[in-house]
Amino acid sequence: MKRSGLKAFALAVLLGAAIASAAAPSAFAKSNEFDKVCDHLEERYEAKKVKIPFQWLARAAVGIVKPAGVKSFKVTVYRDLKFTRESLDSEMRWVMSDAFDSNWSPILRVISRNGEQVYMNAREYKDNVKVLLVTINRDEAVVVRAKFDADKLAEFIENPKIFGIELDGQESS
Repeated sequence: MKRSGLKAFALAVLLGAAIASAAAPSAFAKSNEFDKVCDHLEERYEAKKVKIPFQWLARAAVGIVKPAGVKSFKVTVYRDLKFTRESLDSEMRWVMSDAFDSNWSPILRVISRNGEQVYMNAREYKDNVKVLLVTINRDEAVVVRAKFDADKLAEFIENPKIFGIELDGQESS
């Protein structure tokens, strides 16, 4: 192929890739559980996302070090939620059941007397456990997604050490 023919071919491939990538998100994008819950909080309750400084750095460190068996996590904090206490629980139960497929199990649902609510779902995924936790308190919410190795977490609970440093306050022997 001549040089001008190669340029035309490369341009055609790039143009085709650009068109395909522009069409792909709408055709193939599948929102995950975390995004569905966050979207609900933002759209239904007009929640405002709070920026967490250096979260990207913490996520990268966890991905490398895997402390206590945690392989990955994501945290999103919201403030200024607008909801009524009467409808919040039924709406959140609906969102939590709609967002998760049958591989997920509801593990925890708590509603305190003062209106604080906690929802947690979990599932096994390969050799790991995935957890999604939602807490809502007055006008704030926190959504946490984590993936961890259950065996390593149990080991950490029995002997809480990271990089050989005891975290339970007891001296090493």
